[in-house]
Amino acid sequence: MNAPRPLIGSLTRSVSRPVSTQWTARKDRRPSVQAKMVPYTRRYDVTWMDDAGFMEDFTRVAPAMPIFESGFNALAHGALVSTPRGHVAVEDLVPGMMIDTATGEPARLRWIGSITLVPDAPERGVPDRLYRVVADSLGFARPAVDLTLGPGARLLDRAPEVCRRLGTEAALVPVTTRVDGEAIIEIAPVSAARVYHLSFDHHHVISVNGIEVESFHPGPDAIYSLSDEMRDQFLALFPHKKSLHEFGRMLWPRFDAAPE
Repeated sequence: MNAPRPLIGSLTRSVSRPVSTQWTARKDRRPSVQAKMVPYTRRYDVTWMDDAGFMEDFTRVAPAMPIFESGFNALAHGALVSTPRGHVAVEDLVPGMMIDTATGEPARLRWIGSITLVPDAPERGVPDRLYRVVADSLGFARPAVDLTLGPGARLLDRAPEVCRRLGTEAALVPVTTRVDGEAIIEIAPVSAARVYHLSFDHHHVISVNGIEVESFHPGPDAIYSLSDEMRDQFLALFPHKKSLHEFGRMLWPRFDAAPE
């Protein structure tokens, strides 16, 4: 088995880091406050398969920024992923398994990331939420049974208004923008909840409880939104990718606006 990759960041328990305040003298001699924001952190758990077929796993502490978290918080515990051998709960998947995709050809799973959402964590600032898609609410057997998703989930949407605005046959929309209190319900977890995301050699749309959900992709603008230091920390969580470019072309465009 390959030697584990060097870790970036501490493996100690994540703690809150408040805004640090520095007093400086202004030209008019009155003090001013310069706030230096230090990002909160999370523990990110990763299991992945290298090119030789060996599996490794690690836990790493990294910034609790949306672009980091979105790679780990799409599917809640119990979500049923379609495979050539039948449905498998997301927590039972392992890298190397073949997963059904929307193209009709199974793809080999290369990477599984997970984090724990903690309700009302005082250091988080923004509370974590889950999203329940009610059985049959999007059509017959869509989903077949209630499906709970995390805030990082994106669904394949073929709604005419979306397609018309983008000029495409479909788009990937955040589940957070589709909450209506009936078909999709926002949930405040009352206990710690484990959430997951999946990554392949290429971008895919997979079936989860009969709903089309995208595999992880940082998005076309990720390379411009991260500093060099943050980019290194981000890529360290995805050792099956050597650069952001290796996430490849997205199958469908993204549409982040709420429906009109």
